[in-house]
Amino acid sequence: MALSVNLKVGQASRLPSAEGAFPLGRFAAGAGETPALRWGRVPALALAAAILLQPAFAADNSDKKEPKQPEPPRVVVTMPLAVAAGKTNSVRVRGANLTNATELRFTNAAVKAVAIIRARSTIELPKGVETNKVGNTQMEVELHIPADAAPGTNYFTVISPIGQSAPQPLVVLSVDELIQELEPNGGFKQAQPLAPGKTLLGAVKEAADVDVFRFDGRAGQQAVIEVCAARHGAALDPLLTLYDAVGHILAVSDDANGSPDSRLKFRLPADGGYLVSVIDSFDRGGPAYVYLLRVRLEN
Repeated sequence: MALSVNLKVGQASRLPSAEGAFPLGRFAAGAGETPALRWGRVPALALAAAILLQPAFAADNSDKKEPKQPEPPRVVVTMPLAVAAGKTNSVRVRGANLTNATELRFTNAAVKAVAIIRARSTIELPKGVETNKVGNTQMEVELHIPADAAPGTNYFTVISPIGQSAPQPLVVLSVDELIQELEPNGGFKQAQPLAPGKTLLGAVKEAADVDVFRFDGRAGQQAVIEVCAARHGAALDPLLTLYDAVGHILAVSDDANGSPDSRLKFRLPADGGYLVSVIDSFDRGGPAYVYLLRVRLEN
């Protein structure tokens, strides 16, 4: 809003001089004016200007942002999603605010794990990748769990001077139950053998990656095939497909039991080999797109 002052004819000399001085004589009363009325205009104009400028200063103050406060660690996913009891495992923990972490601690005191943080780093993510889904900081941990640890899902927290993370799941299994994914396994002819009853540690390492596995079954057996990924924080949204030995589709599972993870049951029609593929439903991939794959056969 502009503040305007109308000048009478002959009063142009009342503007500020080139030197910026305001001699008292230039505030002399005009014709028909009393000195008191003339001087009364000055504080009135000053008050009006102050009122008009006040919102602008207030807006400037409101634009000031409070400095961001430090936050406690947040774990998104572990890579891999499972570790073997009775050996030393190398585990990468992805999340936020992990660069000042001091400890990894299991919530169950009965799990006598030894966790040594070997490195902490900030991750530069590709353009378009959502930080909250894959994390932008990482810990490299050397984790040893005693051989007599009970198999199953355990939980740990990450601790820093600011606080601690929410509990994060980590599956513990025996050494002979875990199988590592082996590349290349991107087609039917390259399918990796997978013994029923074992748990495979896999990852969709890049966009449009396909992982294919092969198992043997008998006619009449029910195959129960399951992928665990999103439930344990992985970025993968798996799509699971079962084929016969020559590549005909027998069953497909996308989301199951209210989770993005896949699970299917299928009665095998004949003796012989069967193929299973795992992909991301949106053809994405990367280090945080890890999964566990398990095939179980029931008579």
